[in-house]
Amino acid sequence: MKRAKLVVALFFTAVLLLGCQGKDEGGRKNQEPKEEGIVPGKAIATSKPDEVELPATTGEEYIQEGKGNLYQKFIEGKEFTDDKEALEKATSDALDAYIQEVGKKNTKKWDEKKWAASITKALRAGYKDVAEELENYPVVYEKLRLPDGRLLEDLTMDEVTKDEDKKVNVVMAIDSSGSMKAKVDGEAKMALAKKSIESLAKELPESVKVSLIAFGHQGTGSDADKSKSCKAVETMYPLNTFEGTAFGNSLKKFDAMGWTPLAAAISMANEQLAAEKDENTENFIYVVSDGIETCDGDPVAAAKKAVQDNTNVKINIIGFDVDDAADQQLKVVAEAGGGEYSSVKTKQELEEIKNVWKEKININTWRWWAVHRFADNVWTTLDHNNAVDSLMGKSYKLRKNEEKRFKELLDRLEEKGMIDAVKKNAISKWLWDRNDKINTYFSDLDKKKSDEIKAKSEDLSKKLDAIEKQVGL
Repeated sequence: MKRAKLVVALFFTAVLLLGCQGKDEGGRKNQEPKEEGIVPGKAIATSKPDEVELPATTGEEYIQEGKGNLYQKFIEGKEFTDDKEALEKATSDALDAYIQEVGKKNTKKWDEKKWAASITKALRAGYKDVAEELENYPVVYEKLRLPDGRLLEDLTMDEVTKDEDKKVNVVMAIDSSGSMKAKVDGEAKMALAKKSIESLAKELPESVKVSLIAFGHQGTGSDADKSKSCKAVETMYPLNTFEGTAFGNSLKKFDAMGWTPLAAAISMANEQLAAEKDENTENFIYVVSDGIETCDGDPVAAAKKAVQDNTNVKINIIGFDVDDAADQQLKVVAEAGGGEYSSVKTKQELEEIKNVWKEKININTWRWWAVHRFADNVWTTLDHNNAVDSLMGKSYKLRKNEEKRFKELLDRLEEKGMIDAVKKNAISKWLWDRNDKINTYFSDLDKKKSDEIKAKSEDLSKKLDAIEKQVGL
């Protein structure tokens, strides 16, 4: 797990480094080279313009402006097409229409302010929608949603670490009565139960202590052997941390043989847990059985006593291929023990219930879930950054096309003698100022959203680290 986490961490670092490339110190993504003309610090014409007073309009005010009337008529809907010729024709038609319109007006006395207002009113793009989409983009890590429906990002660190000193004890009890010799899906129920228990024990965190009890594993199902079999309740693996070889050997010490002393098995499990109880310990008793109590014990009373004697104990029971009478009794026993009862008929159902058990054993159910979510944090962070980059790319295309449109129009107006080089340069100052403020607005939005993604991802990483430490992997 630690090696896998290291690989994920190295990958995440690489992703972040790649993401940082292409951003300058101010956080603004490096733009593609702009078209010649309306670029920061450069004038369109070589003539020296008169002192130009630039507008006090802010980038946000420009963003809120509606789309130009000729832009809507000719260009809107073609901005993001792959058909370059279609966009060029639409742009040319829009510029022709503008020149035709202003040609009917007396523009000789228009100053750069009047010209800039006229041009933008007719041909400006609409930035409001993409700006709002970027600003409102939800940085939510849905894959890091807890089993109870909460998002990990919504938990405080105190909520994550409040149970870090908790201890967990698990006692597993296997019914070893003769009926467990019967087969399910071609394999003995006892063999399937052992495999399920061993698989569960292997997947527990190192900090969890486990114990294994067999009951009814001596004698036979005959009346003559009832006393011997009902006394056969034995700890095969004492309450301790899991050790694979020793636990595996303990499963080989018994087989399906006699009667069903269920109450006595619950009492023995209770005795083990009572010796370990304190306010920071969570206890579980897990029973796999295929029948009712047959040794004159009272498993319901034993379950209730376990609840009374221990702190945070839950008795969960699997009824494995049981009849109606056993189904009803085992359900009542589980309820008396504050746990849950599950009835399974097949090998697959037994495996599925084992996974449910695993989740219920942990300090908090979602801790198991979180151990496997380090990669989800990395990939979701990458997805969020890509989504923001996509929106920024959309805004960039709008800005780039608008710049190109304005430059081409100014060139045409100069060619037709409607403005001279000095006026052209002065107008371009206005248009560049507008463009620069819009660029800055989007750059700030981009940095704000990127910082939000980074901060949330780092916060989630800290919580996952804390959870990993508590789970013990």
